[in-house]
Amino acid sequence: MNEKKLSFMMGIFCLLNTIQFLIFEVNELAFIGYEDNFSIYRETNSELVSWVTTYKKNINVCLSTITLVVSSFFLYCIHNSNYVGLLCYTVWIITYELLSFSIVLLTNRTIKEQFRELRYLHLIFQVSRMLLHVFCLPFVTKYAYSLYKDPKTLSKIGRHRHSSVSTVDSWPPVGLGSLYRKLN
Repeated sequence: MNEKKLSFMMGIFCLLNTIQFLIFEVNELAFIGYEDNFSIYRETNSELVSWVTTYKKNINVCLSTITLVVSSFFLYCIHNSNYVGLLCYTVWIITYELLSFSIVLLTNRTIKEQFRELRYLHLIFQVSRMLLHVFCLPFVTKYAYSLYKDPKTLSKIGRHRHSSVSTVDSWPPVGLGSLYRKLN
């Protein structure tokens, strides 16, 4: 499989995976109970951790929305053979995964002991998504580099080959003697 197809598959994967995690984040419950709200997070002294825990859903929705936009731009740039979108995608995915991983690490410390399985679930989801993204990034950067070095060979115009019938240079030389022999 070439880099363009793998990059295209990576863009589709990123769109679908981001939508999946966005649905998980929006539907995740932080408070349990009907009348008495019981939080799954412990109180903490750190202002950063309490702010991240409070606004975790909003942060993840914002990051996911940006990722959806960048992934759509990435697919558009693959279609048009533009290397700038591929580089933007690579930088954003690295930033997105580092931010998401730091959010998971910060919130995992504050989850109460009764819900420790949630810690493992968050870590497994995050690490598996990171591995899938990081595995394909070298192919995306290789395709971006090949577009940067020689964009004409990978563009749609450069890929069209002329048939041997339409090129006069590929015809064998024909003299009057060979024409006379072929007619008789």
